[in-house]
Amino acid sequence: MIQRALLLLLIFFSQTAVADISFDQSFLFHAKADQAPPSQHADVTPWMATLEKADSISLTGGSYWLVMPTLMYDRETKWAISVRNSIVESLDYWLIGDDGSKQDSHSGYYAPYEFLFDYGREVELNYGVGYWVIVKLESRYFSSVPKVELKHLLDHKRSADFEAMAVMLCLGGLIFIACYNLLIFFSIKDRAFLYYGLYVLAYFFGWALTFHIPAHLWAYHNLELHHLFFISLPIFNILFYKHFLQLPEYSPKLWRLSKYLMWICILALPTSIYLVSYTALIASVLIMLWIALAITCGNVCLIKGFSPARYFIFAFTCLLLPAVIILPGNLGLTPDFVEYAELATLIGGTADALMLSLALANKIKLLSEERQTYIKTLGIAWEKAREDELTRLQNRHAFDEFLQTQRFGKEVKRDETLILLDIDGITQVNHTLGHHEGDGLLKFVAKQLKSICEAHERVRLFRIGGDNFVILLSMEQTQSVLVQLEQFSNAFEQEGYRETGISYGFASNRDAKDASDWLRTADKNMYRHKTEKRRVKQAKLNQVMNDNSKSLDFI
Repeated sequence: MIQRALLLLLIFFSQTAVADISFDQSFLFHAKADQAPPSQHADVTPWMATLEKADSISLTGGSYWLVMPTLMYDRETKWAISVRNSIVESLDYWLIGDDGSKQDSHSGYYAPYEFLFDYGREVELNYGVGYWVIVKLESRYFSSVPKVELKHLLDHKRSADFEAMAVMLCLGGLIFIACYNLLIFFSIKDRAFLYYGLYVLAYFFGWALTFHIPAHLWAYHNLELHHLFFISLPIFNILFYKHFLQLPEYSPKLWRLSKYLMWICILALPTSIYLVSYTALIASVLIMLWIALAITCGNVCLIKGFSPARYFIFAFTCLLLPAVIILPGNLGLTPDFVEYAELATLIGGTADALMLSLALANKIKLLSEERQTYIKTLGIAWEKAREDELTRLQNRHAFDEFLQTQRFGKEVKRDETLILLDIDGITQVNHTLGHHEGDGLLKFVAKQLKSICEAHERVRLFRIGGDNFVILLSMEQTQSVLVQLEQFSNAFEQEGYRETGISYGFASNRDAKDASDWLRTADKNMYRHKTEKRRVKQAKLNQVMNDNSKSLDFI
């Protein structure tokens, strides 16, 4: 009965294309250690009758025979047979022809590549010959259901080269993104960049091991490490989006859920070493939970006003799309819908890493804008702190800052004069007319002094307290400004400010020892000028009184 069914199946295959053979066109059996394939084409059918049939390949690993009949009708003799879609520790291929030919080759995780990132081996198939294709698969786990392909050699080389190029581009992009963000962390000390860089590094090492790069380059084989990196992905990413999304502030409940998942992943790390057969399933479940939770966190933070979360959502959408299609197949819940599932997942993960980099770049932009706003606000506050509120002139703080930059005595490079002024009679104005009139007098003086200073280049004006003002100017400008100050002093009465005026004194920076001495000398000269004004005023008053007395005597 079995022989008749196999004969009918052989006839069916002789009428169909053989360039791509899948498990739907094969017989699957459990393999035992003491079993070996037959050497003759006619012995294959009786040999299969002695094997234990298997309904499917268990993702928790095992040893299996895969037997496929085919009739070669293509004139092309150069072909390639390969198993893809999963890590397989040991692979053996046999092709037994009805012309007496027999070919065998070994491949798998521990065997060198014949095609880069591929378990393929070159075989020769002759036109008109019927073949039994026998494959033995042994592995402690299968990350997904393996698929067997039989392709033209050139087609297989082309697809293998394309896959290798895509893998190298993705891995190169991942290592660049990781190093770039780690360098940013060392520059600005933002932990979001640290955890993101570690997340991308874990992703890089996980996929580098998946595509056997350490095994191929350095003969380093360690199947236990593969899912150690994949299980660590949620750990680093949760720490990343805690800082990036500011999750504890925006949603404490989601942060608690994220912490629970993170600790579950931490506890699951040893399964990669001690439960190798189940680690792929464990990793798939944890990654599905993590992606779902991360997208939820991103949406909640976006709704609550955190705008960079939109890039975060886009990034995880890139990861979610292949995950929704591929992860259920990895769990054995659905058939595989995507060819080259591992490559598709790697591309999706690289797009995720790139989008998250854009999210971080957007965060840097926002931080830069906030920093610029802060600097601008600080600058405005600094200017206000250096400005007198009543007169809008620079105040004592600004004056002291300027003095700190000056040199005196023999160190002077530019001769400058400090003119110190105060308003005569302002105390009387405040007492008799009120402080409002006193403030008006201060504004009037400040306006006139500002007008005098603006008529000269590089002249500075300060109100250093009370009714005291300071003018700083070059030696060449001093005489001109003093003349204008005398004219201004005589104009007070015309403005309605009787019994008021200004007194001033000046000093040179070349004659001063330091800033205090410079200001003290000008102050002494100002009071000397004030005393002289009083003496002159008193002399005039005495003269008037004498004149009045003489007039009365004459009368």
